[in-house]
Amino acid sequence: MGVPLGQSLKPFCKLRDPSSYVGCTWDLTLDAAGRSHWTGFHRRHIRTLLGLAIEAAAARGESPEAVNARAEKCREELVNLLDRFAENPHAFGEVTILTLDRWRDTTLRRYGFPEPMIDLKARENARMLPLLPQICAEIDALSGRAQIDAVVQGVFAGNIFDMGSEATAKAFLGKSPDFFAIRHSLAPRPWLIDDYDRLAGRFLDGPPHRKAVFFIDNAGSDFLLGALPMMRWLARRGTRIVIAANDRPTLNDMTISDVRAWWPRILETEPSLADLPIECSGTGTGDPLIDLAQVSDELNDAARDADLIILEGMGRGVESNLDAEFTCEAINLAMIKDEAVALRHGGKLYDIVCKIR
Repeated sequence: MGVPLGQSLKPFCKLRDPSSYVGCTWDLTLDAAGRSHWTGFHRRHIRTLLGLAIEAAAARGESPEAVNARAEKCREELVNLLDRFAENPHAFGEVTILTLDRWRDTTLRRYGFPEPMIDLKARENARMLPLLPQICAEIDALSGRAQIDAVVQGVFAGNIFDMGSEATAKAFLGKSPDFFAIRHSLAPRPWLIDDYDRLAGRFLDGPPHRKAVFFIDNAGSDFLLGALPMMRWLARRGTRIVIAANDRPTLNDMTISDVRAWWPRILETEPSLADLPIECSGTGTGDPLIDLAQVSDELNDAARDADLIILEGMGRGVESNLDAEFTCEAINLAMIKDEAVALRHGGKLYDIVCKIR
């Protein structure tokens, strides 16, 4: 898996039964249509990733000839592996979406492309951060159910910035999402999975949670305009927040290093965050999904007294862990941005998932 040096990985301490936990249940060896979809997606998507990787390498002074040759070898190796899996799917053991993600990221790292989207993430963070005070002010001007509506709808609107989805990668490769327009045009309720009335009732009528572990997803509008305002809202009502982020880069996900690097600028932009009980922890992982059977001691230490888990984003909250059982309350919040994922759950592109248990 390429675990950061010195880290041991153990089951997430809030899993109800680690022995029966399965993070990703979509076995592509048994699903020909799913296998065709995901191998085809990765064959196409690797070109997008390597295009960005070449741009990033060139910006850092590498010769175009050398980086292009390396990128082509990287693409050929991954495509060859995908082709072999497509032709003989039972030769690799159980293969899920998580497996394919690891094949891709391991190959990218082997050829010297550990973070193809490094500049894209920085661009989106810089463009979205100035909007954070406006989002916070809008939320603060509301109360009761209307305030919770704004907080949760913001998470869904921000989550559209996902470069691991073909539909949204094409839409936002060269431009930023319009957070406000997307928030205004969210799918109407009832959503595909719609526990929103129970969620809002829990926040309105129940006591504040003691501590929430918030598994974040993408950079840009997802983290800064969706997840972060929700964390701020929870923290201001007395909940301690743990921002749980990947240790290793993948796609346009925020890593723990990204969170720490951007945090001073975030506090400068929205000073109200400075005195709130918010900390961050590396998960020990490096995938767009998350396998909670193997997380860092750092995360487990931070999460041991948590009474709320929030899994945000399609990868962490739908493709993995949709039915995971915990020893405390848990919330899955995501927008579905892949047609095959939507079809698997009986929905359509851009459907909303809001689950509380």
